[in-house]
Amino acid sequence: MAVIAAAWMLVVLGACGTDDDSGAARGGAGATIANTASGFAAIERAAQGQTVRWWMYGGDDRLNAYVDDVVTPAAARAGITLRRVPVTDTADAVQRVVAERRAGKRSGGGVDLVWINGENFAAGKRAGLWLKDWATTLPNRRFVDPADPTITTDFQTPVDGQESPWSRAAFVFAADGARVPAPPQSFDALLAYAKANPGRVTYPAPPDFTGSAFVRQVVAAKGQDGAFAYLKALKPFLYRQGRTYPKSEDELAQLLGNGKVDFAMSYDAAFVRSQVRKGTFPKTVRPFLIEGSSLQNVSFVTIPANASSPAGAQVLANLLLDPALQAKKADPAVLGIPTVLDAAKVPPASRRPLTASTSGPYVLRDLGRPLSEVAADEVAPLEARWKREVLRG
Repeated sequence: MAVIAAAWMLVVLGACGTDDDSGAARGGAGATIANTASGFAAIERAAQGQTVRWWMYGGDDRLNAYVDDVVTPAAARAGITLRRVPVTDTADAVQRVVAERRAGKRSGGGVDLVWINGENFAAGKRAGLWLKDWATTLPNRRFVDPADPTITTDFQTPVDGQESPWSRAAFVFAADGARVPAPPQSFDALLAYAKANPGRVTYPAPPDFTGSAFVRQVVAAKGQDGAFAYLKALKPFLYRQGRTYPKSEDELAQLLGNGKVDFAMSYDAAFVRSQVRKGTFPKTVRPFLIEGSSLQNVSFVTIPANASSPAGAQVLANLLLDPALQAKKADPAVLGIPTVLDAAKVPPASRRPLTASTSGPYVLRDLGRPLSEVAADEVAPLEARWKREVLRG
């Protein structure tokens, strides 16, 4: 998901300001119940008949199908109507919440749930946009490891019960085994490969999400100064000598599929299967890791403090953590997205489909050593440094 420009966020959210109103006070009946009634049953009763408008990135057809075919019927069985509101940029949802906040609309807002990214969550949290103290009370939260730092922080911003996890991402690479049977296992080996095969390596240009993540993984491996020295050394051996870069993950995938370059990459651990199914990649493409590790983070949903259906939004967030729905999402035939649940905490009957679904030649069973993301406010400076020292250097 794209992120809001830093300058816009500073201006608009700064104008919103922060205040002392509690999330419960602004969140409507469902939010108040969370603090006054015992148990989640009261929230489930309040949610009956509510419509939950889930604003989420709409550019992934597989994910849209999962929500429409799996999550929406589950929500209906729970007594709520799920309305998926597709957006091209998380900023669309946040701008709506900000506009309502500035207009003084403290309840009855047009956004009930947001698939949020780390930078926008951090900025919105500072501005007091999100409902407070709800996520850790969800019944299905018991299946999540409370000590997992990717669950308790979002790009190093403490979650503090203001958002709930629902999906895990891992940064993986891909190569065509017919051409590269032994892909490089380290960044130094990738540089050596690029020198031996000029023009066969590239990556999307930041601030594209995938290109930015590639830069951050190099930073995680080599430190910031070492990473930029590495990226500058790599540039002359890139596709088109680094004079131009792919604009997106999809453009890079097309280059690999057309035989123009030898590697692709994505923050979607199941992207190889997706691209093979679409016919972009030949069936000989396989995923792999560099440095035996992967940059990992968790996708969260959050509830605006002025949501119209906060109770229904909490019920939906709880459903997203249901082991059966998580197993369906982890199935490579559906999405192949790793679960956010701790399998050891899931009952044995539900554990097997959750852990057995991540097999197959196009999805890695082991995502290696997890690398933590940088702080949300460090992403834009890294992208700016890349433009200054690598793109224009």
